[in-house]
Amino acid sequence: MDAVSGERGQALVIAAVLIGIGALAIVGLRLVQERVLANALAQDAGEAAVEAAAAAVADAYARHLDTVRAHVFDVPRPTADVVALLADPATREAARAAAAEAAARNGAAFDGAVAARCAGATIEIELHHAGRLHRAALQADACSPR
Repeated sequence: MDAVSGERGQALVIAAVLIGIGALAIVGLRLVQERVLANALAQDAGEAAVEAAAAAVADAYARHLDTVRAHVFDVPRPTADVVALLADPATREAARAAAAEAAARNGAAFDGAVAARCAGATIEIELHHAGRLHRAALQADACSPR
């Protein structure tokens, strides 16, 4: 009698097939787990980067308002120009550098651009990281026309 044709042989073949299926399932689950973890890390790095960029923009905005307040009695009276502040290369570079540093601290690289614009009474900051759009906003009453 052949070893595969008997009941014991067939049971061994079925057991080997089930073990193979189990091994494939484990490998597949590990790959999915690694992909999910990588996506979560990229998401965290992007969120940290946009928050750091928003902090840099908030610092520049606060300095700008302090400068305007310091010259409030000048003639003509200065006004806050947040649109110009956001377009200023120094502001944009500070935001980009802060985003890159935050991403690096989270084990990622950021070499993109940071966009900032007035939207109503807020400044919206956006950046793309790892194929995702990340956004932050901060209250900026000077963005709103009076």
